[in-house]
Amino acid sequence: MRIAAGYSLLTLLSFLVLMAIGYGFLAANLARGEREQVSIELQSLRERYLAGGVPAFEALVLANDRFRRNNPFFTRIDGWAGEVPRVYFPQYWREFDLTPLERLPAGMEGRWLEVVSPGQAHRLEVLCAELPDGFRFQVGISTEDRGAVLRRLRETFLFAALPLLALGLAGGALLAQRSLRPVRDLVQTVESIKSGRWEARAPRSGNGDELDDLGRLFNEMIERINQLIRGMKGALDSVAHDLRTPMTRFRNRAEEALQRGPDSRACQGALQASVEESEQILRMLGMLMDISEAETGTLRLSLREVDVSALAENLAEMYGMVGEEKAVAVETRIAPGIRWALDPERVSQALANLLDNAVKYTPAGGRVELSLEPAEGGLRIRVADTGPGIDPGDLERIWERLYRGRHDSAKGLGLGLSLVRAVAVAHGGQARGWNRPEGGALFELTLPVSASLSKM
Repeated sequence: MRIAAGYSLLTLLSFLVLMAIGYGFLAANLARGEREQVSIELQSLRERYLAGGVPAFEALVLANDRFRRNNPFFTRIDGWAGEVPRVYFPQYWREFDLTPLERLPAGMEGRWLEVVSPGQAHRLEVLCAELPDGFRFQVGISTEDRGAVLRRLRETFLFAALPLLALGLAGGALLAQRSLRPVRDLVQTVESIKSGRWEARAPRSGNGDELDDLGRLFNEMIERINQLIRGMKGALDSVAHDLRTPMTRFRNRAEEALQRGPDSRACQGALQASVEESEQILRMLGMLMDISEAETGTLRLSLREVDVSALAENLAEMYGMVGEEKAVAVETRIAPGIRWALDPERVSQALANLLDNAVKYTPAGGRVELSLEPAEGGLRIRVADTGPGIDPGDLERIWERLYRGRHDSAKGLGLGLSLVRAVAVAHGGQARGWNRPEGGALFELTLPVSASLSKM
């Protein structure tokens, strides 16, 4: 109602301002037109008098009276050869007090005088003229006709103001209802979310205005909050599920040490096992938090330009030593001098997981290849092996947290590939994996060009 009243008040004020401007413009034009008529009449009378004397002057006055019965000119002789002042057609001017026109001083040529009408709203506007021979006269006109026109205009404006006010109220109410509808929808959506319906979303008009943008941003914010909540819930569920085994082992080691009595070797062994279990638990928690932050878009990256070629070569050299123990060759196909903007710690962590998996699942005599090269879609990093590949039933699930393949007997947390994909997504890229036709698995990590500061 306040908005509707505001619209109505604004409409009415605009109408009043327009009326005042129009009224003033019309009043000024009418006054200027009437004074121009008086000036023309006075000049005509002056010329007639100079051309034919008083008879010609009076003849023009009588002729003008025949043609201007509705709005005649006021004509008065103020001084002429010592005669008494004379007003032509005095019956027209009985309502006016002509006293101010008597005993006018000399020097009134071109001066305007106003004669009021007692009890009436109109006036008599008079222009004075003086001739060299002492002949003085005044010509004027009543403002009654002008006042009638302006009065009708005021009445018309007042008559139009009431329906205009009603129209403003109706239009204001309609505009307010349409303008506030997105806000009401937003309030209802918030109420629904407060009651537990997190799937509720604010409807959008689709017209692209500010309120539509507000609805879009609100929906995106709720979706982001939902994503964070789902990520937190999934992380908590995963932690609760996967911490049960290491925590049970941790407790069993401690109970076993207590049952053996005060044996220092047993205690040291139990403490060593406990430290290993605690390190595994902390590593699992760290990886789960990183994955959850990456999936919810809150993982912070320390981007800087680094020599990715040197970074990949160092990792390949390190895992080459690990592969030697299993008789697995680790080879590289890396273009030298590639510089890219990325988080070197996160990318190293992702590559280490891919290389670790490749070496772990490749049998003796096999081969692991790490390749790195700029591509059309960005920086492409590939890790290929000659192992048994990925079970076709696991291809869609290998990126899930804590998922272990149905035929996977290797020791691990089931978080490595989830972390790889999380790091790729955090950089704006993607991670993929598939089986090679010639055998073995191939994993590809792509970092977009937009993440690169420069490339040498």
